[in-house]
Parts: sequence; C-alpha cells; structure tokens
Amino acid sequence: MASRGLSLTTRIFVSTAAVVAAVLGVTLFFTSRQAERTADSTVNRALAQASDQIATQLDARRRALQGSADIFAKDPNFRSLVQSKTKLGDLLDQVIEAHERIGADWVQVTDATGTLLAKSDDPGAEPNDLSGSALISGALAGKLSAGYGKDLKGLLQTIAVPVTVQAGAAESVVGALMAVRSIDTAFAQSVKSASPDSIDVAFFALDSAGPRVVASTVGAGAEVTGAITSLKWSADPAIADSAAPMRAMARMGGVEYVTLGAPLRSASGSLVGGMVVFRNRDREFAAFRRLEQTIVLWGSIGLVLAGLLGFGIARQITWPVQQLVAATKRAADGDYTADITVTASGEIGTLADAFRAMLGDLRDKQALVEFLSAGNTDPKTVMMTAGASSTVAMKMQEGGIAPGMTFALRYEVKEMLGVGGMGMVFKAVDTELGEVIAIKSLKQEMLGEDPNALERFKSEIRLARKISHRNVVRTHDLGESGGVYFITMEYVEGKSLKDLIVSRGKLPVPVTLTVAKQLCRALEVAHDEGVIHRDIKPQNMVVQSDGVLKVMDFGIARLAKRKSGVTQAGMVVGTPEYMAPEQLMGDEIDARADIYAVGCVLYECLTGRPPITADSAITLIAKVLEDVPIAPRVVNGEVPEALNDLVLACLAKNAAERPQSALVLHDKLAAIG
Repeated sequence: MASRGLSLTTRIFVSTAAVVAAVLGVTLFFTSRQAERTADSTVNRALAQASDQIATQLDARRRALQGSADIFAKDPNFRSLVQSKTKLGDLLDQVIEAHERIGADWVQVTDATGTLLAKSDDPGAEPNDLSGSALISGALAGKLSAGYGKDLKGLLQTIAVPVTVQAGAAESVVGALMAVRSIDTAFAQSVKSASPDSIDVAFFALDSAGPRVVASTVGAGAEVTGAITSLKWSADPAIADSAAPMRAMARMGGVEYVTLGAPLRSASGSLVGGMVVFRNRDREFAAFRRLEQTIVLWGSIGLVLAGLLGFGIARQITWPVQQLVAATKRAADGDYTADITVTASGEIGTLADAFRAMLGDLRDKQALVEFLSAGNTDPKTVMMTAGASSTVAMKMQEGGIAPGMTFALRYEVKEMLGVGGMGMVFKAVDTELGEVIAIKSLKQEMLGEDPNALERFKSEIRLARKISHRNVVRTHDLGESGGVYFITMEYVEGKSLKDLIVSRGKLPVPVTLTVAKQLCRALEVAHDEGVIHRDIKPQNMVVQSDGVLKVMDFGIARLAKRKSGVTQAGMVVGTPEYMAPEQLMGDEIDARADIYAVGCVLYECLTGRPPITADSAITLIAKVLEDVPIAPRVVNGEVPEALNDLVLACLAKNAAERPQSALVLHDKLAAIG
C-alpha cells in the first residue's frame, strides 16, 4: 500500500523541531512561576515529612520511657514498698534506682490516693497531693498515661504507669510511677541530624508572656521567638485548641524560612508548648535560579541541534516500527515466520517483545492445528457419540439423565459424552439461554457408598467457578433434579489429549511444547486461586480444532491450604500413573503435585506412554515411589536435552527438586521453544 502525505520520518522530524522550539519558549516564560510553586511544594513536603519524623521520634521516646517504667513498676519488691508505705527510705532508694534504669531525668511515685511518697531528685519532698494531675489520675485509674509538661527550665515529656498488686482474681492499683525526660537542645540536634533534608527545629513552652524557646538548632533570639509568635499560638484560642499543624513565613538573618508548627499538649489536653520546623526557602530557590540560567544558555544550543536530533530520532523510531508493520502484514497473510530483530528499549522494545511472543504463540498454535488436521481422516479421531452400549445405557438410566429427555425442566439432553469417576457427562442445550452446554451428573451409588461425595461435588463447583481462563473449561452452576445432583459447564468440542496420543503415538516436540505451555497457563491461574487440580492427566485435557487446550475436571481439586473439609491428608484422590509420590502416600500436597503430573503428561506426549506402568495398582505405587523413569530422550531421540532434563526434574521424587510453580515451568518451556 502506497504511503499517503508526508512520511512518518518527515512528520516526526518537523514535529520534533517545532515542539523543541515551542517548549523552550514556554519554559523560559513560565520558569519563574513554576520555580516558585515547585520550591514551595518541596519545602512544604520536606516540612511535613520532618514534622512527622519528629513526632515519631517523640513517640518512640515516650514508648521506651513508658515500657521501662511499666517493667520497673511490676517489680514485686517495688510493689510491696509502695503498698506498705512504711519503708519510705527503701522506697526512695527504689525510686532513685528507677531513675537510673529507666533513663529519665527524674522519677516520682505516689500512693493510691495520689499522695507523693518519693521523688528521685528531691529526697525531702513533702507528701503533696498529686491526684489532681490528669497524668497521675490516669495511672491511678489503671491506664498508661502520657503527655507534655513544662517547668522553669523547659519542656518535659512525661509518662505515668499504674503500680498494681494482685487482689484475688484481679489486680488492685496501689500507686502510680511517674517518669520525666526533658526536651533539650541535645534532642533537637539529634532530630536535625536524623532528618534526610536540611531542616532546623525549635521547641518552645507557652507561658503567660508568650512562647519561650527551650531547645533550638537555630538559636533562641528575638527572630526565632518572632517566627514562633507568627504562628499565633497564644493569640487565637481557636488555633490553640486545634490539633492541626500551622504553617507560616519568617525572615531570620536576612534569609526567608517557611515554618511548620505542631502543638504539644499535657495529659489533660491543655496546650503547654509546641515544636516548629524551619526550612530555608531561599536555598530551595537557588537551584531553580541556576536552572533558569541553564535553560537560557542551552536553549539556544538546543534550537540549533533540534533539526539534527529530530531527524536522527525520527529514523531511530521509524525503522523498528517499519519492521513491525512488515511483520504484521505477513502475519495477516498467515505467515508467522517473520524474524523480529528489533532490540530497542522502552515502549518500542516492549511492543517488539510482545509481537515476538505473539508470533511465537501463533506458530505454536499453527503447528498444533496442522498436526490435528493431518489426522482428520483417521477414524480413531472421531469422538464418542450418543451411540452407547447397553451397559452405558443402563448407567444413563440409573443416573436419571438420557439423550432425548428434557432434564430439570430446562436442559434438552442431546448425547452422552462419557463416563467419569464421579458420574456421566452429557451434551445438552440450555433452553433458557439457547446455549450448548455440558452436564455432569453424580453417580447415584456414590451417595450411598460415600456420605462425603455430595460435599466433594459441591466443593468442585465452588472451586471451579473461581477459575476463569481460556485454557480452563468454565463451570456454570450446581443443581439438583429428581435426586440427581449435577453441574453445568462449558461444552468443549475437540479431542482428548489421551485420544491423540493413543491414535497418533508420540507427539512431535513442537506440539508437545504447545500443549505443555497452555497447560501451565491453566494451572498458574488455578494455583493463584489456591486450587490444586490433583488429577492432571491426558484424559482431562481436550484439544480444540483451533489448537486451544482446555483443562477440565476439577472435581477432586481442593484448596491448597484448607485446614478442614471433605478431602483430608491421608485420602488418596487421583490417577496413580500421574500422581506424585507424596500424593500416593496420602500426605498433604501443594501445587508441586500438579507439576509432577505435568511431567507425566509431557513424558507421555513425547514417548507415547506414561513414565511408569505396572500390571497392578500396588506394583505401580511401589514403582512410582522407588523407580526412576527411563529418560524420555532414550525412548525418543528427537527430544532435546533441555526438554529431557526438564521433564525429569518435574518427575523428581522430592517436591523441592521440581520446578516450584507453573509459572516457572512455563518460562522454562518457553525458553526451550
């Protein structure tokens, strides 16, 4: 098809040059305004992060102090001294020891009425009544209390914990232990050092005369006090009662700062002070001023180079696109052999990888379709129809479903498709939806022989409905009619993989890889839902005429980590030829049991026979547990060594030596071909 208008290369070249010129002009015009917004945003974000970090550090100090105090308060000797209130000298020694062990500046203890008994920094303290303190009263009420306070020196971080003794079945509060740590300049410096951004911090106490700086990394002069006052902590009662941080601008030493303040409150909720984070706004703008100069300098150079770069970029973009267009045209004509050599990165590279993978899938599908088409004249490929033996007819009669009848007042039964371990499968038409479906019934005798059969049947529908994938037969609904339980599912027209192997013998390696990769995709979806199939075998897979593989019969699947239910550890479910050793032993299994079964299916596809066979079930189980299968490459010399090794890895007796997931196995298969 002839191109119309300007070529893609020309359009990209012209567009690139125009865009570069326009962007440079607009950038120069808006740089100043954008720089201001960006700088403010950066400053505000850094302030918020720093404020959160300081709050976290304060909370960590509080929790450490509270935890240490609570541990000390539970000491039996200390409890006894507080309860007795007679050995005050010994109690004072204990309080001094608590001061040292807790890491507090000072510690005091009260009795159950809130009366002071001892104080670490004042051995001669009078027995004052402290019950009016929200901190002490909270502890005496049996709670861990915390808050902030102030004294003449500065701000205090305070906690109080109850001192309890066992009184019968309950604990009785006999006093309160209070610990205090000051917020000083050393703490402010540690906060600044821990901050990832360049910030300063100040802590202040609110007195009647206004804010009083008690700890700061920017000094404590009039400018710092003025910056704090600009937050209006004491001038506006509405703000003082708010818990929200407050932001303001301040100029100190000729430098403009943005400040963010947050309140610090006592245990009763009253405002005692706060913290303020400072960020140098001028420093943020310096980088943008340099950026502005750089844009002006390099803008002119960019305009000159735009033409040359535009043409080079256009060629770089259009060449891989042109190659993909050519491959697309060939694919549209049914030729999937195009070699995509594009190695670009970014979106073009991603597109090339996706197109390369798509062509690979189409080639695999084409190989499988051609393989199926080549055997259409073989009478063994014809699927079983409604013509059934008298034994099968008897089973149909016993099952309550037969071709020609309308089942459950809704389904016109057309033919029987097969008899499975749990029941029979029929082709039918859903008269309400006008769709062709399959109906699977539960054998009547199973209800009498196994009281858990119905529960397993219900589990089947619950599990199967969770799985939705093009390689999985969709399950629609669960129903009951005339005592017959059944499920309705997607009707798949094709041929079982087992029939293919029986009629055609070993399958070509490309066909086997196509089947295996589709099987892995189906199991990956199921395993992601926590569902293990437990009975993967060629009989449970149907290959459609368009090359799509469908995995069916999740009737014995169960949740991978289910702790209780109708299928427990010790209950062997599945087909022995395809069962992992741990499954045969009745152990709890996981998705790797399905990986083993995939290995069995791969082996049978490549060699025409299961990896291990025997004349009796007992002998078969013994062989599965002990014997190592003959390498598929020995049976079929066309099997590549990598595929041979992968199949044997899937068949490892130890689950830990197999590929650990269906996704891992799929990727290994894809790497082979």
